[in-house]
Parts: sequence; C-alpha cells; structure tokens
Amino acid sequence: MAISPGKSRLDLVKEGVQSGIERRGRLVVSIEKIVEDPSNERKTFRNMEGLVASVKAAGIIEPPTVTPVGGDSYMIVTGHRRFRAAKAAGLDKLEVLIRDPEAEQSRRRKSIISNVQRENLGPVELAEALQALLEEDASIGTQRKLAEVIGKSEVWVSEMLKVLEMPAPLQEKLRTSEVEIPYDSATKVARVKDDALQSDLVEDLLKGATIRDIRQKIDAAQPKAKRRNTIHLKEVYRTQQKCSVIIEAEGRDLSLDRQLDAIEEVLAEIKRRMKTSNAKAA
Repeated sequence: MAISPGKSRLDLVKEGVQSGIERRGRLVVSIEKIVEDPSNERKTFRNMEGLVASVKAAGIIEPPTVTPVGGDSYMIVTGHRRFRAAKAAGLDKLEVLIRDPEAEQSRRRKSIISNVQRENLGPVELAEALQALLEEDASIGTQRKLAEVIGKSEVWVSEMLKVLEMPAPLQEKLRTSEVEIPYDSATKVARVKDDALQSDLVEDLLKGATIRDIRQKIDAAQPKAKRRNTIHLKEVYRTQQKCSVIIEAEGRDLSLDRQLDAIEEVLAEIKRRMKTSNAKAA
C-alpha cells in the first residue's frame, strides 16, 4: 500500500482506527499489507546481510510493532530493519505486534529515545531527528529540555547538532557510509573550522579511523605556537574498582560539562570496541 499524497500519518492512523481491522495483540499478516513509516528517522540500512541470513535460518524472533492505517494495512512503529530483512529473505507473511495509534510527537519521541539509548542511528540521521524534535515538539523547545528528555547532557545535544553545520556533501558521505561512524568521532570532525581538514577527516572516518586517530590529526594540524601557549589541565577520579580515571585537556576550560562530554566519548569508544570484540568472538 502506498502512502496517499496529501495525507499525514495521523490522518492514516485515524482511518485505520475506524477500519475495523485488528488494533492490538499479535497477528500474522501478509507482508504486502505492511508499510514503512515515511517519517522514520532511519534512512540508511547498513550491514543487512547478517540479519537476512538469520531470518532465513530462524525467522523473525522479535515481531515488529505496527499500528493500523487505511484499509487493511499496518504501518511499522518499530522494526523497520527487521521488516526489510524479512522481505529480502523472501517471507510472504510476518508476525507483528499491533498497538493502538499514538500521537505523532509522542511516538517519534519514544523512537528517538530508543535509538539514542541503543546508538542505533548514524550521526547525521540522529542529528536530524534531534533537530526535528526541537522544531516540532512544542513541549521541548530548548536544547536543555531536549537533553533531559533523551537522558543526555546539554553539551552532548549541542555537539550532535553541530553535525548539521557540516557541508551537505560531507553529511551525505557520513549518512551513506558502510562503516559505522561513532557519534564522538562525527562531533569532533564537526567542530573543525578548516574546510580542507574537515573533508580529509571525513575521508579518514569512512576508512575506519578511530576517535584517537581523529584527535591526533587535528592536534597535528594545530599551529605549534598555539599549542605551546596552551594551559594543561588535569582531573583525576578514583573508582571503587581501584582504578583511576584521568581527564586531561589543553585549554582554559575543564568544566564539569566538558568532563562529562569526555567521559561519554570514552564510553562510546569502549562500547564500540566491545561490539567489535563480541562480533569477532561470535
């Protein structure tokens, strides 16, 4: 079923509520009766081969969540990736979990929070989703409120939105990359003011450069005189695991927000390494 021109998703949902089709619970439906949400944050689906192979071998373990739309069809709320894998695997029917329609802003907010928590979107897609929440959800309005809603720091939100300040061609390269681009790497590159250097750094990211690689290249490009006159700052934290966490910075700012930002970058890198290690061990 194609989305009717000129109709919003809420219009379709209202039609679906009154259509008499199943509105809640589990149901096996023809895959042709399932449509994707055109406002879904995810625009690029990478590394689908493994999921398609899994679906062919064992089917869909966790059913996608859908909501009724016009006629006898259902629109995906969560599980676009699983749905695409099912189609690619040649399934003609799919078990789905049907839920009552929600207000668009509430649904989208939950979707974005879920993707933030699972780091399930590319940096450009996530930045666009955050910007859309700021512009479309009147109950948010500010970066501080948005940070509270998604459970991140205001600094993190601000840095993610800087990705949208990059030139459009560079954003498109990040969006369509087959390599997973960590958020901290993308935001680090987005802060670079030198256009040529920024372009080079994006190419490095597409080749798999780590956040450490990116930092080293940026530092190497920094004028020596500026580095020589920079104040060196340091904070040391002791943990209950008898470890030390050291945060060092060159500059005049080592605020608590900046320290939190640094720790979040480190956590993201550790998660990436764990994911890579688990994938190799599997």
